[in-house]
Amino acid sequence: MKVLLIQKEGTDLHSILLASETSREVLRFYHPKKTDWGVCMEVSTLGSALSIISEIKWYIQRYVSQPLCLLSNRIICTPAYAGIIYEREESVHDIWDWEILYGIKYHTVLDRMAVTPESPINEVTEFASGMDTTFRARCLEEELKKM
Repeated sequence: MKVLLIQKEGTDLHSILLASETSREVLRFYHPKKTDWGVCMEVSTLGSALSIISEIKWYIQRYVSQPLCLLSNRIICTPAYAGIIYEREESVHDIWDWEILYGIKYHTVLDRMAVTPESPINEVTEFASGMDTTFRARCLEEELKKM
């Protein structure tokens, strides 16, 4: 399981986290790894993932465009979705109706797109064609409404 922190444009999140004594102390057991788009940290449990996101909330608000969780079954999701799994309100299903499609280009999130079962395939394909990398993250319906 991993915590993925997608940095805001023009931010070197890894350097910021290492420069701060506070974040170094909080993250000392997680060994954040720099990626092209932000920072990735291995965690042992879903509870650990949600806890670390909560503990570094100040940094997330200022320097992160989106914190995400990569579950052990390779599903990427928002912390809100991870929270409903953690609280056992929902189980992870093969199909989920609400997702955010992230488009990464030039090492930053260039755009996001709400994806539902009603989303036209050609719009999703067109969105993805202009990006270096794309991935989907499961989210709650309320999160799509805020986009």
